[in-house]
Amino acid sequence: MVVLRSVRSAGHGILDFECVSANAHAERWLGREERSLVRQRLLEEAPWVGECGLFASCVRVAVRREPEVVRVSRQSSVGTVWMLARVSPWEDGVVVFLEDLTERMASEEALRRDHDLLHAVIESATDAIYVKDLDARYVLINPATARAFNRAPQDILGRTDVELLGDTAAPAVTNDREVIESGVTATYEDADGGPGSDQIWQTTKGVLRRGDGTVYGLFGISRDVTARRRQEHERDQEARFQERFIGVLGHDLGNPLAAVRLSAAALLAQPTLTPEVRRVAQRIDGSAERMARLVKQLLDFTRARMAGGIPLRPREVCMASVCRRIISELEPAHPEQRVDLEVDGECRGVWDEERLGQVLSNLVGNALQHSPRGTAVRVRLAANDPLFQRVEVHNLGPPIPDSLRPRLFAPFHRAAPDPGGPRPHRHGLGLGLYIVSQIVTAHGGWVDVASSLDAGTCFAVTLPRIAQASEESPPPRWA
Repeated sequence: MVVLRSVRSAGHGILDFECVSANAHAERWLGREERSLVRQRLLEEAPWVGECGLFASCVRVAVRREPEVVRVSRQSSVGTVWMLARVSPWEDGVVVFLEDLTERMASEEALRRDHDLLHAVIESATDAIYVKDLDARYVLINPATARAFNRAPQDILGRTDVELLGDTAAPAVTNDREVIESGVTATYEDADGGPGSDQIWQTTKGVLRRGDGTVYGLFGISRDVTARRRQEHERDQEARFQERFIGVLGHDLGNPLAAVRLSAAALLAQPTLTPEVRRVAQRIDGSAERMARLVKQLLDFTRARMAGGIPLRPREVCMASVCRRIISELEPAHPEQRVDLEVDGECRGVWDEERLGQVLSNLVGNALQHSPRGTAVRVRLAANDPLFQRVEVHNLGPPIPDSLRPRLFAPFHRAAPDPGGPRPHRHGLGLGLYIVSQIVTAHGGWVDVASSLDAGTCFAVTLPRIAQASEESPPPRWA
């Protein structure tokens, strides 16, 4: 606070003010910290008061005898200083109460900048952004909302969706009611669920609350996803067509392949064949057998994708016997490697023996293919748990690259051969691990995979003792 006495001219006009008293805060804000303002003239000691309007306000109050409130500023060594001055009349002068507004003004300026920035973002957004009151009337919209309605903004503000769209507004009205009643922000994606019509919208809606928590409106952000949904639908249709085509192709190839194999078998049964003709017939039979395996994979793929899963014919099976049979079939094709079988506990259960053979043939075959020459593949049957059977297939060699792991069980996916590693003995369709995962899932089990440079790669299949073909199982997971 500072008390000022008028300094008048001969004609009684106010030339300046003399400081009668001032506290330390007032002297500091007026810029006179080194010596007191008392008995000093205001304009001489603080000339800035004449530039900012404070001196003029003091003159008016002294003459009119009516108080005033003005907001003034001055430059200081730390930047602009803002003050709120309350000027009241006093005898032949005035009393000035000064309040520091610098921090408040800085906050207001920051808020104003944030508001301008947010407004620019909303106005430029391609998503429709809008606010409705509790009567569902639009009170704020951005240009994208007006474009969605294909109307001028003044034709939308103050109106409801029902007034703008008629009966087609029912989904939007229902969504608004759900959000307001629950007070929970929600996202919807459906036709006619946002502003405008004849479009598919992905809309997020939430309530607006006052400081005391009461709801006073609803906000919405709507994105037109019509083109994306159309593309997704077209991709789904194309994928279904391709899968149907693969299924038909696999089925129709079965009969001619059977005829080829029967003919080759008939030739090989002739005792009078020359060695050269016999080699040709054996080559035909081997190629036809490989084609038959590929066709079987195609049919399994079609069943898994389009027929609700791979069908099972479970019966009591000894897992060890299945492993020995598969190992004996695969070892001759890999003479430089061996397969060690370890059986730990009882390994009987109710499973589909033929499908288990497919699982083991794929896993052991992959392990042999990716194992360095001279190393062994280890197959371990762990049956300590009375409810589950675990089958582990382990091989040494380079680990599975991180880039391949997310797609390891995807259909039609084949990993490139390891640099310097063994070349694959045969090329498949990239359906082996996909079919493994589908067969295991059909049994109610799951597949774990662990792979590292030091420990090698281990595929572990866990199956319930009794197959539950109709139950979902967890997806393959990484250890």
